[in-house]
Amino acid sequence: MSRFERLNDQVLTAHQNGDRATLVDIYQMLGQEELAANNITSACFLLTQAYVYALESGDVRATEIHKILKSHEREE
Repeated sequence: MSRFERLNDQVLTAHQNGDRATLVDIYQMLGQEELAANNITSACFLLTQAYVYALESGDVRATEIHKILKSHEREE
């Protein structure tokens, strides 16, 4: 199984189980990887997903993710 398939399965399972923490984990990890590769648009898309799930679940990582999005002018 490829990394993509494994992560896709994890995302689908997290959605089915309402596991927002796992969704934040995955989207934040992928967003950080995209930032490291200087793929800013893709990174901010993924980080926005992480941010939404963090906000919905009251996850403390929302603050950190918000700062990253703000630094790339994707958030006020």
